[in-house]
Amino acid sequence: MRPSGDERWLLTSKMPLRDDQGQVIGIVGIGHDITERKRNEEALQESHQHLLAALAELQDTQKRMVQQERLAAVGQLAAGIAHDFNNILAVITLYAQLALKSPELSEAIATRLRVILQQAKRAADLIQQIVDFSRRTMLERRPMDLLPFVKEQLKLLERTLPENIHVALQAKGAEFIINADPTRLQQTLFNLAVNARDAMSDGGELRIGLEHLVLKSREQASHPDLKPGTWVKLSVTDTGTGITPEVLQHIFEPFFTTKAPGKGTGLGLAQVHGIVKQHQGEIEIATRLEEGTTFNIYLPAISIQEVDTPAPAAEVLEMGQGECILVVEDDLSVRETLVSTLELLNYRTYQAMHGREALQLLESHPDEIALILSDYIMPEMGGRGLLEAVRERSLHKPMIILSGYPLLGELAELQAQGLTDWLLKPPEVEHLAHVLAQALKH
Repeated sequence: MRPSGDERWLLTSKMPLRDDQGQVIGIVGIGHDITERKRNEEALQESHQHLLAALAELQDTQKRMVQQERLAAVGQLAAGIAHDFNNILAVITLYAQLALKSPELSEAIATRLRVILQQAKRAADLIQQIVDFSRRTMLERRPMDLLPFVKEQLKLLERTLPENIHVALQAKGAEFIINADPTRLQQTLFNLAVNARDAMSDGGELRIGLEHLVLKSREQASHPDLKPGTWVKLSVTDTGTGITPEVLQHIFEPFFTTKAPGKGTGLGLAQVHGIVKQHQGEIEIATRLEEGTTFNIYLPAISIQEVDTPAPAAEVLEMGQGECILVVEDDLSVRETLVSTLELLNYRTYQAMHGREALQLLESHPDEIALILSDYIMPEMGGRGLLEAVRERSLHKPMIILSGYPLLGELAELQAQGLTDWLLKPPEVEHLAHVLAQALKH
């Protein structure tokens, strides 16, 4: 250390100085100033540490990208599966609803039909899980405060979960305003609670946490998938068995499950992932074997106060006035079911297997056909192509599209091209009747 306080590094070599009898009478030494060399070594070591950290971050990013690409690919497959299953359900549901409206129906047959509709509803709920994962759900968002919402959900969970599981809420703050679909968030909480229950077969604690997170640019490294800004963090923690690394890398893949056959679909966490992503949120997992797991959900915070939305009016069966509707559907069973439903609603029909055949009918009966009811995905020419062709020919017919999965990114473009409305398969008879009646008024 110099008098100025400057610290220096010295490399010294010393040896004893002896007299003629071999006794040590002094020390001879040489010192070399190696301060610059030490500083270079420290700088090199620091650079090495930075390089290792950057490499680890790159590897982590690559893993996340591979997982996201894998999930996206499975999501596209899931959307296709949902479309096909909804076609099948449309036939079952519509025919059962039509049969229930028969005046000569016995109570015994009516009871069986209601069971069919109940089971079809269960199948539709299962398909909804697939659609949620594929991020194609039509969200009904509104500003909402998560605190009273979560408190209400906890009351339901306390009645649902086993008595040996204690449920607790930890809220760091008074208001947690987000723009979200309450129904989908309820499904998210329920799925995570069921996952926690299964991880705590001998009982334990389920903790729901709420807090605000203000993420600045310099803090983003701790949450690489989050953008700087204000977030609401919803955490679900269990004291269960934890998740192994092998399971963790597949945790959000649909149909992946560690449960015994018949004990689970493997869709619960995949559905959670899809719902969170569709809310422009992120989800992270922290887990330790034999200690428990925490699912942290981050949703964008907003400053708007919660607003009340009016309850939808009860739907009434609206009958047609004998108008002619062109039904365009490549699936014969679905097409015949739609025709039967429309006839019940006092409409006449023409049928086409695809868009090109529909155009031929439109050109042959331009004054008779009052509305086009078309599937979206078909061979030869689909619903989008038919809509474009109808507008190019200036036929000025209202057109409603039926789709096996929600139209999200496509909807704005289709509406700009003149689409009147769209329906998700399988439609309720009352809702179908209402949409048709409204379209024919304009």
